[in-house]
Amino acid sequence: MKANLHTLISRMRNKSKSIPCRYRIVAVGIDVNGVIIDITGNSHRLEQRSWHAEEKLIHRNPRSLKRILIARFNKTGQLLPIAACNHCSKLAKNRGITIEAY
Repeated sequence: MKANLHTLISRMRNKSKSIPCRYRIVAVGIDVNGVIIDITGNSHRLEQRSWHAEEKLIHRNPRSLKRILIARFNKTGQLLPIAACNHCSKLAKNRGITIEAY
């Protein structure tokens, strides 16, 4: 399915409602042709650190992943500011993936 901005935001908002973490971060993976590969959210992994949404997306998707859109939502579904962490940025850069934030 091609990435349409209007439907994409609502799909990301719906995904954020199922995330049990305090910070609800959703990542959307898009390939070279603009097709959505996967939509995922952050989750608990360790006591000290969570499994970042963009990190999870990079590890479980094929090499055709070229762009990641990330967004952070609060409990009511409003968009909040976000930026990718250094670890995820380096991981994406090594694979030739660009990370864009809403």
